[in-house]
Amino acid sequence: MKKIYSLILSAFLSLTLFSSCEEESDMAFDRVTSPVLLETSVLSSDGTIDEIQATFYELDKTGILDQNVGIDSIPVSNLAIEVFSGSTLVGNFTTDGSGTFVVQQDQAQFPGKLEYVGTYNEIAFRIAK
Repeated sequence: MKKIYSLILSAFLSLTLFSSCEEESDMAFDRVTSPVLLETSVLSSDGTIDEIQATFYELDKTGILDQNVGIDSIPVSNLAIEVFSGSTLVGNFTTDGSGTFVVQQDQAQFPGKLEYVGTYNEIAFRIAK
């Protein structure tokens, strides 16, 4: 009886030891971190039209290991951005010297979240806010 259990155990261990698994990626596509950071704020709201200020920053991580410097955010100027509401194009915008532009969003015409689409340092991004 002990011989049968030891034979089954050794067969199980050898099967487990000599079988291998092929590693598969969990993602259907590769995700790339956005090269820019987006900060939005509502400037005015009269119930039907919002003015939304969008500011884009690049993160400077050169001082990440120095506690006195840390991570700095630098405004991105002259960045071309397409703004969408769902699948509808709201407009094409370009950031100014402070990395900012203003979107006037008519809530009746463009309800919901806005999506900001562009390319920076040859990396495409899409940010929903």
